[in-house]
Amino acid sequence: MRILHLYPNLMNLYGDYGNVRVLVKYLNDLGIETQLDEKELGDNYNLKDYDFIYMGSGTESKQLFALDDLLKHKDELVEYINENKVMLLTGNAMELLGKKIDDNKGLGIINFTVKTSDKRYTGDVILHNEKLGDVVGFINKSSLISGGEEYKLFNYDFKDNNLIDNDYEGYHYNNLFGTHVIGPLLVKNPSFLDYLVELLAKDKYRKIEYEYLDKAYNVTLEELRKRK
Repeated sequence: MRILHLYPNLMNLYGDYGNVRVLVKYLNDLGIETQLDEKELGDNYNLKDYDFIYMGSGTESKQLFALDDLLKHKDELVEYINENKVMLLTGNAMELLGKKIDDNKGLGIINFTVKTSDKRYTGDVILHNEKLGDVVGFINKSSLISGGEEYKLFNYDFKDNNLIDNDYEGYHYNNLFGTHVIGPLLVKNPSFLDYLVELLAKDKYRKIEYEYLDKAYNVTLEELRKRK
């Protein structure tokens, strides 16, 4: 199985590489051999060669460099998504999927727009999805998003008051997942990790219990629920 981590040096503000590492471990524990490729700005690659693509978050200026580079692969990306291949974007990497970021043309995969601000919007969250259950995490962004609600990934179950925009979070289109939650999202949320591994492993999938992941998730969820 071939995995592509896009711009791991440019877009890796919050230890985002942990998402790829834990996914690779799970697949390897299932006996599935993986090849992890890392590509930076200007590198040549074909998206169709990969089973899973990941991109994490970066500063606002680096985000635009990533957008400019990824626009060269837009047709490949649309084909990849339409073939139901699996892709995850976290933090402000998700914003590249929209029609535009301020005056900059986005990928236009999902019908939303991004407006950046001098203000930062931060806070802990509990998010809910029928398939994924409760997802915990932290958001740190300087943008407000509008549109694309028909592709929403999560509803908010809890959010800090500083998160003022939509009553939904993230986007989901075929097997493309995007969320503003930063850091090692899949490490913090075993159910999300399980779901992506099942999509990738297919008939080779079996659930593996990682006790330390489950324990950390349950403690975090319990503490956040106390703040509701």
